[in-house]
Amino acid sequence: MSQPETAAPDRRLFGLCLFTLGWSVLVLQAGGFTTSIRAGMAFLDWPLSNGSVNPPGWLTEIDKFAEHSHRLAATGLGLLCVAIAIAHGLRENRRAVRLAAYALVGLVVFQGLLGGLRVLLDRLNVGGESNFKAAAFAVGHAVNAQLTLALLAFIALAHTVAWHQARRSAPRSLSRAGVVAAGLTLAVIVVGAVMRQGHFTLWVTSPADALFIPSIGTGAGWWVNLLHRGGALLAGTAVLFFAIQLARHGFPLLRWATLVALVFLQVLLGILSIRLYDNPHVRTVHLVVGAALFSSLCAAVLLARRSTEESPG
Repeated sequence: MSQPETAAPDRRLFGLCLFTLGWSVLVLQAGGFTTSIRAGMAFLDWPLSNGSVNPPGWLTEIDKFAEHSHRLAATGLGLLCVAIAIAHGLRENRRAVRLAAYALVGLVVFQGLLGGLRVLLDRLNVGGESNFKAAAFAVGHAVNAQLTLALLAFIALAHTVAWHQARRSAPRSLSRAGVVAAGLTLAVIVVGAVMRQGHFTLWVTSPADALFIPSIGTGAGWWVNLLHRGGALLAGTAVLFFAIQLARHGFPLLRWATLVALVFLQVLLGILSIRLYDNPHVRTVHLVVGAALFSSLCAAVLLARRSTEESPG
């Protein structure tokens, strides 16, 4: 039976969303590791892998394992998102939350198509010297994954006690600060996706005395790395400012402290990615933590907006 806006949170829907969030971490980890070791073209076909769901060598060859496990995990995520949409259609009375669940399926399908086009339009399949089309779809695939996870985080948030019991007591400036922080973070994610998919991180590195300014490389690669590092500092500052404002306006410790912890962890992982640029695991964890930060930030912004004071009259 569907629940009205004022009813208690639906624990079953929340549990399903929470499990799907956990599963999405596996998808991100597999996809990030695939990119880090440059295994995105371990199979030249799609959606099957060498024409099979169980291709030879995928359990013994690291590049095939990375790419095929990502495809299998992504398929599982798609099925979970379909289950979320069906469950919300049957149990959820709030139109906005229902529509968000339906949109989630659309984003996941779109995500699969972006991944498929990245493979099918690669120069190994179409020929030519440039690989711009495949790289563009790869960047879109990476960014859309972050947006999909953020939408899933909102749907889960809508089934929490914090969402149902939100009180309109915060000023509008709080949600505006959060929107700015989220926008800057998304911009950093886009630049980071360009950097990873272009594999600029494999040759633009910094020695011990030049952590911020890239000292190796020229041209677009140098600028992309500089924009990512500079943008990360700017976005991190904005997120910390938003977290401080959440604390000032009485939001629970866990909500704003999580943002602070994720920012510092992400900065640390970014430094390690520069120091250990040939370690794919560090860059993969950097990607996953970045997704956790962006999703948590979007959820906090929506909760702050819900808690914003309504204008009189």
